[in-house]
Amino acid sequence: MSSVSVIIPTFNAAPLIERTLRSVISQNGGHDIEIIIVDDASTDNTLDVIASLAIPSIKILKQDGNHGPAAARNRGLSEATGEFMAFLDGDDFWEPEFLNQTTEFLENHPQAVAVSVMQRHKTFNGKESVLPDPPPARQAVQLDDFYDTWAKYNHVCTGSALIRTAVAKATGGQREDFRVCEDLEFWALVATYGPWGFIPEILFTSDGGLITKKHGWLAKARKRWASAVPIDIWSQRIVQRLPQGMKDSFARAQARIARGMAYSMLLDGRYEAARQDVLKCSALFPKNRLNSVFAICSRSRCLWFLFATILRIREHLR
Repeated sequence: MSSVSVIIPTFNAAPLIERTLRSVISQNGGHDIEIIIVDDASTDNTLDVIASLAIPSIKILKQDGNHGPAAARNRGLSEATGEFMAFLDGDDFWEPEFLNQTTEFLENHPQAVAVSVMQRHKTFNGKESVLPDPPPARQAVQLDDFYDTWAKYNHVCTGSALIRTAVAKATGGQREDFRVCEDLEFWALVATYGPWGFIPEILFTSDGGLITKKHGWLAKARKRWASAVPIDIWSQRIVQRLPQGMKDSFARAQARIARGMAYSMLLDGRYEAARQDVLKCSALFPKNRLNSVFAICSRSRCLWFLFATILRIREHLR
């Protein structure tokens, strides 16, 4: 029987936290599950909802202020005692076979440091998608090069991965100075410790639309945009440990992240910092129409300013 620590950061998650927790305690297979809730200074009745469920395996930690998801996850990680660990946000949930399949994979692949599954994503405006689509493999597989797969398929997100706890702790946790792409930096860092696995089944759903509407989409987004950093800063911990043979594939994965970070910096009004990252990485951007426009507009400061203004107006009208 596998021991698993499930770390759940919460911030005003009352509308959906019961669904999240029931998806954990309803896992098939009889695993020894340690649930660590880290409440990031909620102002609603999140903790009352959790207490009303009377789940004996829950440990509740309270932050002294709202320090962001990375800080909450790191505090939970410091308390984790299971052989394996997972981060699961308080508005998402697992299918009943998530732990069965992920723990079995790691037990059967001792060299693998982590494994992820396919995901269903539901947004605040009602849209739904499945990632990765198509999947990189038709059956569970240990990946030869995490970064190559990531660059092509964008196949990992918070809640979709199970990690060996010793490896997660060895990384030092997530960067607490980030509120955007902190999870992506962490996955890339974990991959410097060994290979990842992938299971082509939809066993995780990201569905925080109700909470996003409650908090206000724009207010939440502004915090994320303000914390975006140039890609060289984002990559600092990873490049120090990156295996020589994976530098090219990491550069392609890094370009995908740089595009997202540039978009956030642009929406935060840091036009030139965003433009410099696009100029640096656009040759390796995934091929699509919007990325082509990014690359073309970045060549002219005037065109870039006009493009940035249009995007900012569009986002504020969503």
